[in-house]
Amino acid sequence: MAASASGYITDVAYVPGFYPTLAPLALRYVAALNGVTPPRGDAGFRVLELGCGLGRTLTTLAAANPGGEFVGVDLNPEHTAAIAHDVAAAGLGNVRVVTADFGHLPDDLGEFDFITAHGVYSWVGPEVRAEMVAIARERLAAGGLCLVSYNAMPGWAHLQPIRGILRQYAVLRQGDTVQRVRDGLAYLVYLRDKHAKYFVDNPGAAAYVEQLLRQDPRYLAHEFLHEHWTSFYFQEVARDFGAAGLAFVGSLPVHTNFWDLCVLPEFQELFRTTGDRLVTEAHKDFCANTQFRTDIYAKSAAPLGGLDGRLRAVDDIRFRVGRRGVTLPYHANLGVVSTTVQGPLYQSLVGLLSGGGLRLSEIVAADALRGTPPVEIARAVDAGVAMGLFEIAGHPLDESAFDAAMPRLPLAFNRAVLESDALGGRPVPLASPRTGTGHVLGDLEAAMLHEVCVRGREGLADRVATRLRGSGRMVERDGKPVTDTEEQRRLIAEACAMFVQSGLPELARLGIVTA
Repeated sequence: MAASASGYITDVAYVPGFYPTLAPLALRYVAALNGVTPPRGDAGFRVLELGCGLGRTLTTLAAANPGGEFVGVDLNPEHTAAIAHDVAAAGLGNVRVVTADFGHLPDDLGEFDFITAHGVYSWVGPEVRAEMVAIARERLAAGGLCLVSYNAMPGWAHLQPIRGILRQYAVLRQGDTVQRVRDGLAYLVYLRDKHAKYFVDNPGAAAYVEQLLRQDPRYLAHEFLHEHWTSFYFQEVARDFGAAGLAFVGSLPVHTNFWDLCVLPEFQELFRTTGDRLVTEAHKDFCANTQFRTDIYAKSAAPLGGLDGRLRAVDDIRFRVGRRGVTLPYHANLGVVSTTVQGPLYQSLVGLLSGGGLRLSEIVAADALRGTPPVEIARAVDAGVAMGLFEIAGHPLDESAFDAAMPRLPLAFNRAVLESDALGGRPVPLASPRTGTGHVLGDLEAAMLHEVCVRGREGLADRVATRLRGSGRMVERDGKPVTDTEEQRRLIAEACAMFVQSGLPELARLGIVTA
């Protein structure tokens, strides 16, 4: 049907994307949360990303962690050539790009503290999955962490037939892979609108077709048209990595490590008494109808030894309030579960963490929390992270006032990204060495930032409006294009004013812009 390697499509490039779950800081935090000693987060750690695609996660994390070394592997030379271009444009000296399949990696790669594979495991054949597991077994350093994400059961049970019929139909069509995807989508719409019984009996699948119609066809080609496409039960993946000597540590997003934030109250006591983490995870997926998992495994994992061990080994992670102006009660909707945070303990934590961020040792020793057991404080902090009330960072953020007429971008990587991606129709990730990860702007915000850093605030709205017209894009309100010229100008002016008032100071906190 298309050029491929081991059944994997290579004639269509993947779409660029940034995946914050791959950040070393995120993996370290989940390990510590689950009582496992993670690799150190200071200079010298090494990261291997398998199937790095167009490399936007690889390069963003490399720019945000200049003391680390990042290696990306992908078999598509179009992908790796694009990464090499981005690396040169950004002057990233801590990135190596390898064009190879997983069975033929260079001998000189050495060992890694972190190995990640996002969007690969479910889309390759069994022999390639075996190669991925072998890489984790042979190239992950002792104490290292491996992240693997995949399509999960039972969430895919009622959707998997969509992939099957779309691919079967696309194989029969003419044209390139993207056209085949479009033809396959049109066929799905035809079946749905003619009330094929599968869609009648599965209304969720009918709604899913609408989601597919809004996706980039290049993404759908990689999602659905590979020869090998598999959704896994958690225990199947845990068995494969367990046979390679890797133990399950935890998962992302963070809330998936808390039973009471994943499943309804009537199931929670069952999970607390199961005793076997692997069994519990499998049952949790049924209660939550999990469709996608991002799991972390450790090699030769050493236990932290309780809160005291955590404060000794992982106290470089800082905690801060996720967004300014947050008030209690705080409501979080996590899909299956909605929950509310309030009370004196969280009120004190919000006050403490509204600045640049504190280490856990500083939090449990704070005068405002005197009398509260440290273990209870740590549990509340972690639950706050899980619910999005708090965020983690590698360094303190800058809380000084920011009012620069013409900010500057200290990182060459961020300058290069804005130059190429502003108003490109996709979210734009920028690197923050203070947090050790990327922070995503909308492409219109990215254009505002680029303009204000190059030409200053004066006339910002007019310049952004001109760029927007030149791109062929239109301002939208309530999901619909705004055609009235005066209304467009007003909305752009309001958006620019809001960006200068709140967006720029937040980017300054993160160290992405400076005066």
